[in-house]
Amino acid sequence: MSATAVTDPLLEHVDEVLTTTRAVRRRLDLARPVPRAVLERCLEIARQAPMAENREMARFVVIEDADKRAAVASVYRRAIEEFVLTPLRISAARREAAGKPPRELPAPLQRAMVSAQHLVDHFHEVPAQVLVGSVERVPDSGRGPFASMFYGSVYPALWSLQLALRSRGLGSALTCIHLHYEQEVARILALPDAFTQVALLPVAYTQGLDFKAARRAPAATVVGWDGPWETR
Repeated sequence: MSATAVTDPLLEHVDEVLTTTRAVRRRLDLARPVPRAVLERCLEIARQAPMAENREMARFVVIEDADKRAAVASVYRRAIEEFVLTPLRISAARREAAGKPPRELPAPLQRAMVSAQHLVDHFHEVPAQVLVGSVERVPDSGRGPFASMFYGSVYPALWSLQLALRSRGLGSALTCIHLHYEQEVARILALPDAFTQVALLPVAYTQGLDFKAARRAPAATVVGWDGPWETR
């Protein structure tokens, strides 16, 4: 058997997982339990991701207990209300008071808002929540090589986890709005002070597996060869 015949199915599968792993909100199956063994395998795969200086700083907290999931979901909802929904309502009221028509959101953003609201309403029902972070604190500068090393030791593992979940029929969505109240979540889960939360994933099996690649701008508008990309 030729090498091409052996590798083509592998390439096809890898390419599909890489291009169809989407943020899943409305299609999470809230009624189907997620076996711990499946999560454990996905987490082991995530731990093979690249990391700065070969130091494994990423940590994962899987939240299965119903009361703790509800408590974390409550923090998530409050953050959405205060930092997303309330500003939108205030903006709409100001436009109305000024005699301006309501702001018309682009169709993709409207769909995203509906999807996000569904997740807000059901966050406490997802079978598992996975908090991803680091045992180190974010560098004071917030930028430059040290900040890049910090996040570069977390996000590859986080993305690998999402890919591993997708390949097993599970969905997730990367959220971080709860970080406005990071300390509250830390108290709920009794997390050490040195732990830096980076993202929170709702995890569940998906309703159907027919996810598609997202529409993107032409490559020339984001990829440059030996210089800047095209500007249009």
